[in-house]
Amino acid sequence: MITLAEVLASAPMLAADPLLRSNVPGTLERAVRWVHSSEVLEIAPLLRGGELLLSGGETLLALGPKEQEDYIRSLSARHVAALALQTAGQPAALPEQLISAADRSGLPLIELRSVAPFVDIAEAVNRLVVNEQAAAHLVVDDVSRQIARQITDRGPHLPTILELLATALEAEVSLVAPDGVLLGHAGNAVDDAGSRAMAGIVVGGQLAAQLTLRSRSDDPLLLELAADRLSGILALALAQAFRPTPAQVADARLLESVIEGGDAATIRHLWLQAGLQPGQAAVMAVFRTESRDANFSAVERALHMRGVHVKSHLWDGERAVLLALPRTGARAAREALIRAARDAAAGSDTCGAFGPNVSEDFRAHDSYVEAQEAMRLGMPAAGEVADAMDLLGRRILAAVPDPAFMDSYVESALGEVLEWDRKHGTALMATLLCWLDSGCNTTASAASLNIERQTMHKRLSKIQALLGGDDLRTSGRLLGIHIAAAAAAAGPAPRQPGRTP
Repeated sequence: MITLAEVLASAPMLAADPLLRSNVPGTLERAVRWVHSSEVLEIAPLLRGGELLLSGGETLLALGPKEQEDYIRSLSARHVAALALQTAGQPAALPEQLISAADRSGLPLIELRSVAPFVDIAEAVNRLVVNEQAAAHLVVDDVSRQIARQITDRGPHLPTILELLATALEAEVSLVAPDGVLLGHAGNAVDDAGSRAMAGIVVGGQLAAQLTLRSRSDDPLLLELAADRLSGILALALAQAFRPTPAQVADARLLESVIEGGDAATIRHLWLQAGLQPGQAAVMAVFRTESRDANFSAVERALHMRGVHVKSHLWDGERAVLLALPRTGARAAREALIRAARDAAAGSDTCGAFGPNVSEDFRAHDSYVEAQEAMRLGMPAAGEVADAMDLLGRRILAAVPDPAFMDSYVESALGEVLEWDRKHGTALMATLLCWLDSGCNTTASAASLNIERQTMHKRLSKIQALLGGDDLRTSGRLLGIHIAAAAAAAGPAPRQPGRTP
């Protein structure tokens, strides 16, 4: 693996005069899987982890403190190796609140104090990464072929397959069923001092086993690559031995139909087959984890304890969960489930999102779609669970076919505030949106923005004066102003009069 220390010592990076600004333990030993450069603020969902992200920083530094921290948290949640921001030519160094946010999130932050072509840094480092990874890929490719040949010629004999793995990877290999029963083991025992990689083996949408690889080497690349690549082959080997129960089959068929948007008659039929009562309300939730073992057991246990019918299914690396609710008290039941999921996910590497309630079983697909949109718009970090209802305004704005449709409304509702921010470099718009999102709670929004309550009052007084002097809470315009503020935050500022697009 290429470490961050090696990257910082490379000639192209030294030319950028890098300075490590954060204080995150183990920074220099972090593995760098790739170097990527981007000014896109919503880049986190496109990253896989281990990237060194290079940015000119101008777009990020123009944001308010809360938006900057959200950006940092989104990168940390994707296990990005480090963020390098170029400050050469910028009027000021990196703000302290940004550095503090990086420390809190555990994201190494590097300041590039001289101008250096990002392409040179990326090319030099990625060449080293590719060379290091090529050898690991050859090993994994070879053992994949051996296992495939074993399955084709002699059948899926697990002891032989695990022995092949242990020999090729020089590792301890174990395969354990979800109930803890050991299905197989090979290789000499390795203590916790070395490297470890884990992967969930999924058969028919059910977790059939967990693969664990241990090695005395402190370089995890080979094991992680093997766990990722070989889990699919091991699923083929287990497919003949793993027999889901009739109830698991019924649950899987129902969830697959809901996810894929099956017709109402099919879903109603599968709903009854899965042992659910007709006419129940429902809500869908989705959960993801960065771990390869895809262990969602803590969250699922918490949901089962709420006294509702819970059906779940592994789908494309996610856990899709259907919760059948009583028609009476469905809203309260959903809120209780979200609280339980948040408590269970806190401190873990699992994140998730709940869609809205639907009143009929066959509309569960609608809730699933909105849960996925909540994951995209809310970008919950590890340990967080988003609620689609909190993102309704942003979801509506995202559904507007022509984003320019909102320009005139934003300018008409908030033009004076936008102009003040442009002229004075202030963040009144971000302050206003935070206050509106908090339910006009001055104390809560001040805490969220990390400013004194008195400062918050001064900003709100200025905003109120710019917007005509009326109390926004009693003006009758609060909904329109909130929508316009959300639209302004979601897209570029409206065009100025007399300027061409």
